[in-house]
Amino acid sequence: MNGGMVLTILSMNLAAIQYRFPHAANTILELEPTEAQDPKSYNEPVEKDHIWLEAVQQSVENIECVFVYGFGQGLGIADILEMYPDRLLFVYEPDEYQFLKSISSYDMRSLLEHPNLYWLAIGDSQLNSLFYMASVHMQRELAFVALRHYLEVEMDVLRDVKEKLEEYNHTYESNQRTHHLFRQDWIRNCMYQMAGMLTSPSIDDLKFSFPGSTAFIIASGPSLQQDIEWIKRVRPHALVIAAGSSIQALVKQGIQPHLAVTLDGGIINDKVFSQPETLEAPLLYGSTSYFGITDRKQKDTVHFVLSNDHISQYYLGIDRTQVAITATPTVVGSAIQAAVWLGARRVVLMGQDLSFPGNKFYADGLGHVEESHKASIVEKALQQVLNVHGEYNATNESLLFMKDALENLFAALSSIEFINTTRNGAALEGTVWKPIEEVYDMIAEEHIEHDAIANIQRNQPFIINENRIEEVKGKIQHTLNDFAQFREELKVMLKTIGNIREWSRMKPLRCHNAIVEIEQRWTSIVSRDWFVPIIETVLPLEIGLFDQQQPLIAIEQNLSRKADMIHKHLGKLGNEILDKIPMLEELFIEAIRRIDNIKS
Repeated sequence: MNGGMVLTILSMNLAAIQYRFPHAANTILELEPTEAQDPKSYNEPVEKDHIWLEAVQQSVENIECVFVYGFGQGLGIADILEMYPDRLLFVYEPDEYQFLKSISSYDMRSLLEHPNLYWLAIGDSQLNSLFYMASVHMQRELAFVALRHYLEVEMDVLRDVKEKLEEYNHTYESNQRTHHLFRQDWIRNCMYQMAGMLTSPSIDDLKFSFPGSTAFIIASGPSLQQDIEWIKRVRPHALVIAAGSSIQALVKQGIQPHLAVTLDGGIINDKVFSQPETLEAPLLYGSTSYFGITDRKQKDTVHFVLSNDHISQYYLGIDRTQVAITATPTVVGSAIQAAVWLGARRVVLMGQDLSFPGNKFYADGLGHVEESHKASIVEKALQQVLNVHGEYNATNESLLFMKDALENLFAALSSIEFINTTRNGAALEGTVWKPIEEVYDMIAEEHIEHDAIANIQRNQPFIINENRIEEVKGKIQHTLNDFAQFREELKVMLKTIGNIREWSRMKPLRCHNAIVEIEQRWTSIVSRDWFVPIIETVLPLEIGLFDQQQPLIAIEQNLSRKADMIHKHLGKLGNEILDKIPMLEELFIEAIRRIDNIKS
C-alpha cells in the first residue's frame, strides 16, 4: 500500500473519530508515527471467533451497556454490534500504537460512526473518562468483555481494570446519592451565600500570606483529647486551623484557632457553631456550607468556591480552572488545601483518627451529635484499619472513603511535607507519623502572630466591587425572569408527550412528527446556560437516570417502543423539573433580596 493511500485511510478514519470522539483523535494526533511498528501489536482472526462470541453472550446476557477491553482491527466490536443491535458499547484500547496501526490500515468509518459505539477511549490517560461515561449510562450493571488477545496475555491487567471500574462506579453512585440527599440544602446554601461571597475576600486573595510556614489542621477525632493542651504551645509557632466540629473542643479548652473552617451544608452544622465563642476566630466557609452560620458572622470571613459547586461558579463568573479548593468528602481536605494556599510548606494533622480507637467517636467537648447516635455508629463499624502503632482500629466505609480521598490529596500535593501526630489514629499513606513532642521541637524557632489571619483582613480591608455585584445580581435576575418561559415550554412539550403513545399506534406519521418536535423543544429547554448548573444540582439522580436512557431512545427504531420510552422517561423528568420551579423561584427571590441588602 503506498504512503498516499495510507494517509487517505488514516485521514478518513481520523475525521470520523474527530467528529464523535475528539479526545481520542487528539491522543492519536500527538503520537510519533515512527513508533507505530510495535512488536506487541496483534491481529484479530478474520473469520468469526464463535467460541469467543459464546463467552461474550454469557457475559452480556440482558445487560444494556457493554465495556469492551480492546479495539484490535474492529472485527470483534463489529461482531458484538451485529449480535446486539440494541446495546451500547464503551470501548477501551490500552495500546495507542495498536489503534493507530489499525486506523491507518483499514477503512473503519462505518464502525466508528455506528451510533451504538457510544464511547471510545485510547490509552491510560482516557480510562477515567470511560469509567465516568460508563457510570453515567449503566443501569445497575455493566457487562465486561475483553478481546481474546487480552484475555490470553493480560488477565491480571483486566482484573485490575475491572476492579478500578467497580471502585469508580461505587464512588460515582455514592456522590450521586449524596447530591440527591442534600440537593435542596446545596442550592439554598449556594444562593443565600452569594451576597456574603460578594462582600468578603476569597481564599485566593490570601494566597501565600504565610510562605514557608507550618500549619496544624485540627480534626475532632478521639486522639485529640490526649494532645489538645499542645495546641496552646504550638499556636505561637504555627497556623492553627480548626476543621469543622473541632472548634467546639478547642473553645472548651479556651483555645482560639487562627482560622476555623466550615464546609457541611446541613442544619446540624449550625449546632457546631451555636456558641458565640465558636465564631470569634476568622471563619473560612465553603460556598455550599450552611448559610445560617455565616448569617451570624458579620466580619472576619473568607470564602472558597468548591470545584463541584457549578451554581456559584456560574453566577460568580468563575472558571473551573480558577477554583482553589477541590471538593473532598471531609472538611479536613478543604482545610489542608487552604493551608497550602496560604503558603504552608508543612502540614501537621492532629485528631485525624478516621477510625474509633478505644471505641470512641469524637474528642470530648463536642455536643452536636447525640450520644446514642455516636454509640450506634461505633457499634456498626465492621471494618478494620491499620493504626499508627501497627495495630488495628475499628472503622467504617464512610471513614475509609475519607481516608482514600485524603491520601489522594497528599499524593497530589507532593511538594508539601505531611506529618500525622494523631496519637492513636489510622496510619495515613503519604504522611510520616511523629509524636507531637517531636514536632514541637521542629517548629520551636518558627513564629506566627497571635491574630495572624485577622490582622491581614484588618490591614487589607476587602473593597466591595459594585460592578460585580450588579453583574451577578443581573445574572440571577435573568434566570428568575426566564423561569416563566421555561415553565411554559415544559408544559407544551409534556402535552405533546402525553399523546404520542396513542398516536404511535393509530397515527404513525403524526407520532413521528411529534417526536421530532419534542426533540427540538427539549433541545431548546436544555440549551439554556443555567440549565446544567441549576437543574443537574436540583435533580442529580433524575437527570442521571434520563442520561442512561437517552442513547437507548435515540437508537430505538420501533416507533411504538420509542414513543413508550419518551413518554416514560422524558415525561417523568419533565414533570419532576416542573415541580421544582416554585422552590427555585423562592430561593432566587431571596438571593436577590440578600444582594440588595449589601451595604457599601
